[in-house]
Amino acid sequence: MSELYAVTSGDPAGIGPDISLKIALRDDSHQFVVFGNVDLLRERAEMHKMDVKFIEFDESMTDSQIQKNTLLVKNFRLNEIVKSGTMNPQNGSYVLSLIDDAVKGCLAGQFSGCITGPVNKEAITKSGYEFSGHTEYIGKLCGQNPVMSFVSDQMKIALITTHLPLKDVPAHITTDRIIDVARIIYSDLINYFGLENPKIGIVGLNPHAGENGCIGKEEEEIFSPALRTLSNEGIDIDGPYAADTIFLNETGHDLIISIFHDQILPLFKFANPHLSTNVTMGLKIIRTSVDHGVAFDKVGMQDINHQSLYHALDTAKSMAYSYEKTKSY
Repeated sequence: MSELYAVTSGDPAGIGPDISLKIALRDDSHQFVVFGNVDLLRERAEMHKMDVKFIEFDESMTDSQIQKNTLLVKNFRLNEIVKSGTMNPQNGSYVLSLIDDAVKGCLAGQFSGCITGPVNKEAITKSGYEFSGHTEYIGKLCGQNPVMSFVSDQMKIALITTHLPLKDVPAHITTDRIIDVARIIYSDLINYFGLENPKIGIVGLNPHAGENGCIGKEEEEIFSPALRTLSNEGIDIDGPYAADTIFLNETGHDLIISIFHDQILPLFKFANPHLSTNVTMGLKIIRTSVDHGVAFDKVGMQDINHQSLYHALDTAKSMAYSYEKTKSY
């Protein structure tokens, strides 16, 4: 497996380019190739008064040629000049081209993984492209049905549904969907996180997990058959638990499955500020991402927090290491 990782710099008007510059400060900066416009990156470096040397990516380079405070860049042309902090749909195709090329490189084995910077869904959609999020878009590029998950040093969660209006969620919660998601998670926890026998918990759709059918029948009619099937396959999964108390109990779960986007994810982010990573499970490639948005209002400011990017970089490397170790057994 390659020891290089692709890093997309995200929306050019947001903080993606700013935090990408911080890669140059790492001792392992030679392992990351930033996908973006090199002139824009230079401009942001000047805004932050950072002394960064930019080198255009060349596969023939050796580690010794890349010193600290150096950033490897794969250069892409912008559609329009960027006004920092201002959304511009005209650069929507530019943003997608970064993702397309990074994923293509991962599928071809050129990169060990893809770490994505923050994008603005509205800007991409207004540019004429169908885009509900990185997870769904990269899933289509890989021809797979991915699972959105979030990982910190203390906890892991995964989502059954992602960017759906809340009113549409119940129709997407089926026995088959729960089974498919749990199988993906179980496999990836073994292959990419080094867990020999992962213990998975799942919360219910309804308050108090339906209260034995008093507040909805989904837990009994949809969840229970799925959990029986999974348990018969040897997958250690239990529930459904009440979403409001799952983290208060010492259940020993390696990962908790959330039913919809804003169910337990807000609590996860509150408990792990800046030190968590968005991980897409169920793909042919490793894909991690920062856990925050474009923050148009923060561009150029000196106090921009790059901890989530560092966490995403480290998580991708750790996943690649675990995968190689698993394959060697």
